[in-house]
Amino acid sequence: MNIGVVSLGCVKNRVDTEQMLSVLTQAGHTFTPDPAEADIIIVNTCGFIDPAKEESIQTILEMAGYKQNGRCKKLIVTGCLAQRYGDALLADMPEIDALLGVSQYDRIAEAVEKVMAGQRPDYRQRRWDMLECGRVLTTPSYSAYVRIGEGCDNRCAYCAIPLIRGGYRSRDEQAILDEAADLAAKGAKELILISQDTTRYGRDNGKSLENLMAKAAAIPGVEWLRALYMYPDETPLSLLDEMARHDNICKYLDLPLQHASNRILKAMNRRGTIEEAEALLTRARQMGFTLRTTFIVGFPGETEEDFQQLMDFTRRMRFDRMGAFAYSVEEDTPGAKMPDQVPEEIKQRRLDQLMALQAQISRERNEQRDGIIYFTAEKELTAGEFVHVKLVRADTYDLYGIMEEAQ
Repeated sequence: MNIGVVSLGCVKNRVDTEQMLSVLTQAGHTFTPDPAEADIIIVNTCGFIDPAKEESIQTILEMAGYKQNGRCKKLIVTGCLAQRYGDALLADMPEIDALLGVSQYDRIAEAVEKVMAGQRPDYRQRRWDMLECGRVLTTPSYSAYVRIGEGCDNRCAYCAIPLIRGGYRSRDEQAILDEAADLAAKGAKELILISQDTTRYGRDNGKSLENLMAKAAAIPGVEWLRALYMYPDETPLSLLDEMARHDNICKYLDLPLQHASNRILKAMNRRGTIEEAEALLTRARQMGFTLRTTFIVGFPGETEEDFQQLMDFTRRMRFDRMGAFAYSVEEDTPGAKMPDQVPEEIKQRRLDQLMALQAQISRERNEQRDGIIYFTAEKELTAGEFVHVKLVRADTYDLYGIMEEAQ
């Protein structure tokens, strides 16, 4: 079959997609980026928050249109939305020919065979083992994500991830290192470690993120190594010290804090205090780390005083990068049952204020998200190559330089 794949949601979903592509490749299938040319279309969905769910539904319906306007014979839906709302999807969307949940991706080739035989397979059984198979990268060849764990044990009051993905389990350390070495040997110079909570890695198998990063940094060919999605109270100073000890581990701290009011953090079922988080961030800043975080505004019970604490904290910390989104009710989570839901118009106003503040901080730091570095070189370069550039000029948005030989 000639297969088209649409992957939605987070980078963890992207890795799932890449594993499915590998399974399908081994089964002899080919791929097309044009859904009009696909015999089968797979939509790997996200089911985290309302906008993501809506995007997933709209994409399913859009791809189903190719059954009438293209070559598509069957439509397969996978991922978080399929896992969480599979019964409703099968009942309400006859356009869907098969469902795969988040722990059944190794059965994607089997699903293709069954739908072509006229069956409607539904693979959503829970499994707790980690899928180990090849991947077909959808990132540029010089950069790749490496999953180190699955699921989550934090049980934040706003989050449905534990309901969808299950409890946290660490991936085997040697499997991670073998995959990292294979990716590096194939030209991946930047490796990005991911899971729902990277700092929890090793709690269930006697390992640790510190040791894992040290071993991964020693792999030949790895020039940049970073980790995403750290949890504040699980990020010890010893981890920062280990990261700073290696030239090829990026001094980049991705620490989703979610709020700066201790009262709201407690209501969110987040551990630790904002004072402890600020001490950690201050130390990281002193060590030269770039700081990135995310916040939620409008959580049930959030007052103007709580929101001002968040604004004041953002002013003090001056994050290099900050993302924020308005709280949306997730059914079957504690947040959905809480009183004092914040009106939508107040959520949006607070979100606008917070993002405007971050934009002001970025301007004051002379940072532009869309800036480009232009430079001249005396030799032909390839994408993904690391070079040293001396900056000689800047305009409002862009930087200009000359390539130099490494010192």
